[in-house]
Amino acid sequence: MKLWRLDPRLSADLAKQRSSIIKGLLCVLVTSILTGSTAWIVKGAIGSIEHLVAFSREASKDLAERDGLVQALAGYCGIVVIIFITKYWFTRGQSFYLSEAANRLSSDLRVRMFEKLMRLPVSYFSEKRTGAIQSVLTNDVSVYQGAVAIIRDSLDGPVKVVVALVTIFVIQWPLGLLAAVLIPIMAFVLNKNAQKMRRAQTQVQSDLATVGAVTSEALLGARVVKAFGAEASVSKEYSRLVGRSLDSQMYAANQVAKLRPLVELIGAVALAAFFFASGLLAADGRLVVADVAAMALAMDAVNQGFRGLAGVSNTLASVQAASSRIYEEVLDAPEAHENVGGIQLAGLQSRLEFHDVSFAYPDGTQALKNVSFVIEPGTSLALVGPSGAGKSTIADLVLRFYDPTEGRITLDGTDIRELDLQWYRRQIGVVPQHTFLFSGSIADNLRLCAPDATDDELRWALKTAHAEEFTAEMSTRPTEELGEAGMRLSGGQRQRIAIARALLRRPPMLLLDEATSALDATSEKLITEALNEMMQGRTTLFIAHRLTTAARASRILVLRRGEVAESGTHAELMASGGAYAGLFRAFSGGILD
Repeated sequence: MKLWRLDPRLSADLAKQRSSIIKGLLCVLVTSILTGSTAWIVKGAIGSIEHLVAFSREASKDLAERDGLVQALAGYCGIVVIIFITKYWFTRGQSFYLSEAANRLSSDLRVRMFEKLMRLPVSYFSEKRTGAIQSVLTNDVSVYQGAVAIIRDSLDGPVKVVVALVTIFVIQWPLGLLAAVLIPIMAFVLNKNAQKMRRAQTQVQSDLATVGAVTSEALLGARVVKAFGAEASVSKEYSRLVGRSLDSQMYAANQVAKLRPLVELIGAVALAAFFFASGLLAADGRLVVADVAAMALAMDAVNQGFRGLAGVSNTLASVQAASSRIYEEVLDAPEAHENVGGIQLAGLQSRLEFHDVSFAYPDGTQALKNVSFVIEPGTSLALVGPSGAGKSTIADLVLRFYDPTEGRITLDGTDIRELDLQWYRRQIGVVPQHTFLFSGSIADNLRLCAPDATDDELRWALKTAHAEEFTAEMSTRPTEELGEAGMRLSGGQRQRIAIARALLRRPPMLLLDEATSALDATSEKLITEALNEMMQGRTTLFIAHRLTTAARASRILVLRRGEVAESGTHAELMASGGAYAGLFRAFSGGILD
């Protein structure tokens, strides 16, 4: 039936673990057959005991016959021991090989998902909550590996049922027909429950993702929460979401709780009917105690098989829901067009030009309209304008986080969309306004952009960024770990590390988002001197929040509502008496006041 079919994408992932799964399933097959075959051993053992009982009642006893009966019983007992010793080894193999397949399945999937995430465009991360993505990587992947258990139980259950039914048919075919009636009833119940379970598990996974997202945001924003005294309101919202998640989990748990006892109830009714029919057959002399015992054991194996299939129904619903989220949320998300293997310019001059560039975000927000400018090699351009004017959008377009809606951006006359993206980004040193550092050491963070950098090169970058003093002091601490997002450093220290990171690559182009905004006056003077030195011979784009920073640029571009309002040098713009001159005088006056 359709409900029992695995997602083709999941089947493809399982096929990669074919070797371990096949070994595990062979072990499952052997253990299932051994379990089903015990009914015959029980029948033989009880038959031997019945013969011994009959022998004890005979007036004249032949000791040789007695020894023969005892030996037969001992033989059956020996077979039981051999069966369970064999079953022990195959059960152990089944557990090991299938666990290996499940663990490799989840490990490979996590790596594939992470690599996919690294290839997704910035717009994807703008639309998704970090905690929700983490939930897919953790919760959904853990559920996903349950697919291996589905394969195991899908083989184990039917084999037990078939072997047991064959046993019953061979011993007493009328009872076999009675047991066979159980199959369509169980199949109907299992499939009916599977539909409800899939819907329930989809909701469970979605609610867990929401809780994970809120948890991540609350922990990352703990300082803000405490600063505004918002602990109670944040906790209240968290409790509400956890409560909603609990409700969906309890609904799913209720579906599980109903199924297993229902399967057992149907099995119990079938067993009662079986015993009653056995009694009628025994009354006609067509059934002996050994047959009843063997068939009772076989009926229990039938019930075990269906209970296993009930577990498959529940697990399948969870796995299918997790599979849908994994692919819809991550693996099927459209990737950015990176043009890997594209053009790599020889003899780079670093002439960057915008040609009538317009850009609108996916939600329709118009950020830029017909923006044109050029940054000649070795010169700098400062972007000035109020918040929302389009400064950060231009920086994102330069880094190819987005591509223009209209127009084009060229580097040395070549459209940057035709360039090899990784090569292109390696030509740009970026210093953001809000620095993000990873939780490793300072050296780990610096080598993010230059993995092969030597210790001497690291020391040069730190010295140039005037970060030598505090980094030397950190090396004497018990741990050099910077903490999450580099929180063990001050804002100014983090920014100096970011500057050193950009300098380490010795890029031909620089992108600076007010790189000295978090520094004290002394550090700002030193860093400004270092940046001025680094800018020599490099094409530099500033996002200038301070007009004193903009004044140092070769040219200034004034933006307003996504359009170019003015363009020129500081002297030219001041002489023209336009918007920039007014802003600069107001800014300078504010400082003097």
